[in-house]
Amino acid sequence: MTKGLDEFQLVSARALDDMARDAARSERKRVHLLLHDGHEDQVQRLIIVTQPGTYVRPHRHPEQWELLALLRGSGDFLRFDVDGGIAGRAGMGAEAPAVQIPAGVWHGFWVREPGTAVLEVKPGPYRPSEFAEWAPAEGDARVADYLRQLAQP
Repeated sequence: MTKGLDEFQLVSARALDDMARDAARSERKRVHLLLHDGHEDQVQRLIIVTQPGTYVRPHRHPEQWELLALLRGSGDFLRFDVDGGIAGRAGMGAEAPAVQIPAGVWHGFWVREPGTAVLEVKPGPYRPSEFAEWAPAEGDARVADYLRQLAQP
């Protein structure tokens, strides 16, 4: 990211390419670029660049809506019921590049394409996500099997 022109934050295609390379080398298969100044900002903004195989554990934000806007790549937005069943799946790509998630909805994201980049926006201040008890935690041995289940249409 570069700053200039009175401190505008410009995220270039090269920056996204660099982030994609970093994500490919990362154990979690994703990297974040915070665009807001801190956890107390009234609007939380970040870019997340991912690779296939990343695990976005199902979670919800009890008091916050969330907007995901696809910058490049593709993936599936997943909505879950309270028991962990997939209640909805929406392909995100050039024809459907954004989704707004109401507060309290269990959701996740399954990455289909290398270098998939998403802009995430939600109201601040920062509040930790509530992770689903019915889904394995990051690093759990069951994650690979769970990801295979999520990949099924």
